[in-house]
Amino acid sequence: MGIETQLRVAQLVDKGWTLAAIADELGVTPLTVELWKASKRHPTNAKSVVPTLDKISEKKRIQKEVLY
Repeated sequence: MGIETQLRVAQLVDKGWTLAAIADELGVTPLTVELWKASKRHPTNAKSVVPTLDKISEKKRIQKEVLY
């Protein structure tokens, strides 16, 4: 599931999402999302994170400015 998380995060970034905005949607820190994207760490609850990332990709949302 780790590679799926990495791919989903990369897809969101390609769509214009910031790591901070993704983190905000998931309730985690931007550093956590950055580590997932770099495949340096994988979520322990990937079975719930991957579907949530899919739902995020369907949202039309004004992105937050990068704060971190």
